[in-house]
Amino acid sequence: MNALARFRVNCAAAIGVLGVVVLFSGCQAMAEQQESELGYTPSIKSVDQGRVDAKGISSRLLDITELRGETSEPGPGISSCQVDPKKERLFKVSHFWSVTGLAREELAEGMDRLRRTLPQEGWEIISDGEMNNANRTPEILFENTDVEHAVNVTLRGKTDEDSTLYVAVVSACFSTPEGESPKGSY
Repeated sequence: MNALARFRVNCAAAIGVLGVVVLFSGCQAMAEQQESELGYTPSIKSVDQGRVDAKGISSRLLDITELRGETSEPGPGISSCQVDPKKERLFKVSHFWSVTGLAREELAEGMDRLRRTLPQEGWEIISDGEMNNANRTPEILFENTDVEHAVNVTLRGKTDEDSTLYVAVVSACFSTPEGESPKGSY
């Protein structure tokens, strides 16, 4: 059963026998509109599992870089998906982190290890080049449709003292299981 069919069944079960026809078409219309706006059917995942998955991806990325500098601490955060402004079911996960305290050359080598290794692990390189800024900041954008995440890696700064490897892990929109909501998780 695809996600839209599951959503329809769950909506119908939640509202009971009376009013099924009226509300069922409303649930169906809302799900179809969200899928149309997103361009895909969101996978069902709890907010907690979304955080665990993003943290696991980030941990793997750090392992691949082989960098042992200072790593920023904030964990994965939850944000809303534009197609669900009331934050009823849809959410996405973002995990922004960085590595500092190493020579620029070491950070560049870590970035290069990501460039070489991630395609072997199912990640596609969407773009690889420089940002259009004064520093011509190196940037790589990876995407993995199997795990429904994208990763943006940039190497900022010009000297050993100010260089930082920034990593942004961002998920696609997920839908919470029936009866759960991402409200209160932001």
